Amino acid sequence: MKKLLMLLLIIPMISFSQVSTWRTTTSQPAQSTQSRVQTSTPLQNNVSSWRNNPPQQSQPLPSRDRGGIQNWGGFNQFGYYWGNYGWYQPFPYIWYDDFGWRQRSVINIYESGRRDTVASTPVLFSAGVGHTTNKQIAYWGLIGGKKGYFIIDYVMTYSIDQNSYFPYGQINNVDFPLSKNDWKKESTFYVGGGKRIGKIGIHGMIGFGNEIIRWQGKDAIGGISFPKSNSSFTTFKVGLIRDFKFVTLKLDTDPIRGYSQISIGLNNK
Repeated sequence: MKKLLMLLLIIPMISFSQVSTWRTTTSQPAQSTQSRVQTSTPLQNNVSSWRNNPPQQSQPLPSRDRGGIQNWGGFNQFGYYWGNYGWYQPFPYIWYDDFGWRQRSVINIYESGRRDTVASTPVLFSAGVGHTTNKQIAYWGLIGGKKGYFIIDYVMTYSIDQNSYFPYGQINNVDFPLSKNDWKKESTFYVGGGKRIGKIGIHGMIGFGNEIIRWQGKDAIGGISFPKSNSSFTTFKVGLIRDFKFVTLKLDTDPIRGYSQISIGLNNK
């Protein structure tokens, strides 16, 4: 009987000792599970700033310090565009508008409001015609700046052979009297450069030419000509120019070919 009573007292004690701790404490595993779920979703203060401020294409930096120029891409409030060589006006070097004839420039604009204008070097050009002392006509042109220029000149004989031309005629079977004067045709292309000193320029040119010489004579019907020679040559010419407003005068001489030339042309001054 005593054993039975002892057994009845022990059984409730064992049952009480097996009660889950969840009943007396907060559910820590559930809280840990919640933490694991939260770590898989980024917190608000860890959200990338790219979502609110997406990265923009970086603008190229100037090749030199521009003193705080604003608006590196596109055009500014003055209508000038930014390029590899600074601010520029996207028009030809010389154009016409309500303010007259103008040329493009480089504009430096600073944060302080100060502006520097660097004018581009003007391109000067002239073109015209001329005449030589040995009865040739010349066409010439030059282009350059305030210090120097590049010049070309083409000189050619303008006379026409009025004789009846026989391309296969030979001197050893002539049956008509010959003239003491031969008919000549020359054409020369000159190229060179010059130096400006104020409004005067001094230049030198090398020339590459061709000379055709024909025998000529006369019979009862009229003149007769036939080949004598056809040769190429190299020569040299020196000269000077003088610029006036819209007009250029040019003087040249070829000491090898033995002639002088006077020319006139127009310029963009």
